Amino acid sequence: MLIREVIRAARLWPIWLRIGLQDIRMRYRRSALGVGWIFLNLAIMILAVGIVYSNLLGQDLKKFLPFLTIGLVAWGYLTSSIVEGGNAFVVSEGYIKQIGLPTYIYVFRFFVSITATMLISLPAYLVVALIYSVPFRWGILWALVGILLLGSASFLMIAIFSHLNVRFRDAGHIASVGLQVMFFITPIIWPPDMLRMGSLRWVIDCNPFYHLLEVVRRPFIMSEPATYMNYLVAVVFIIGLSLIAWIFTRWYNRRIAYLL
Repeated sequence: MLIREVIRAARLWPIWLRIGLQDIRMRYRRSALGVGWIFLNLAIMILAVGIVYSNLLGQDLKKFLPFLTIGLVAWGYLTSSIVEGGNAFVVSEGYIKQIGLPTYIYVFRFFVSITATMLISLPAYLVVALIYSVPFRWGILWALVGILLLGSASFLMIAIFSHLNVRFRDAGHIASVGLQVMFFITPIIWPPDMLRMGSLRWVIDCNPFYHLLEVVRRPFIMSEPATYMNYLVAVVFIIGLSLIAWIFTRWYNRRIAYLL
């Protein structure tokens, strides 16, 4: 059922692509910088957190700032998929109740707007990389594989939490609390090597979000692929998300209009 619904919605790509991009334009309508606020907000956060935590953790700013930047971009993509994407059906209530379109159109709608926001944020890393002379070699193309895996996880998490949030409106609030915890136990503002030598290395190795970050971060920073284990865990995690999305689609998809 999941594949059938996705295919039906994908064929109507002019609709969800247009609405998704329109969401971004409307969000920054009449602002002086427009979508430039996405870039500016990230740049300010990178500078503030980077300078403070590089000194606090005793890290070389030249290596730490590129690590932090791509980590924040990827993490923001995942968290937006859960928090903002979880409202895909709630926000689209008017469309759902008035127009008989496949419901996954609204999943694609939020996937487009969230992914576009991430792509607008990504040049912040390129600026940092140029300033700190991060070497770019052919291995950076592995980042495309990482972005594909990250995007797959994003789409599936939007599908899962949008269905879940229709049935249980507290799901989004619970997810926000959980993400706050995950932010601090995932190597984003601190290097993974700080825990690898101790007894808490399982906090990293058993964290699927870490592996999703690594398949993007390592190619960008080192121009080489992530480890075999990173790709394996990321793929297994995506398969697990696919199964959950299929279950939720089967349970709630036909009742969305009644649950809203």
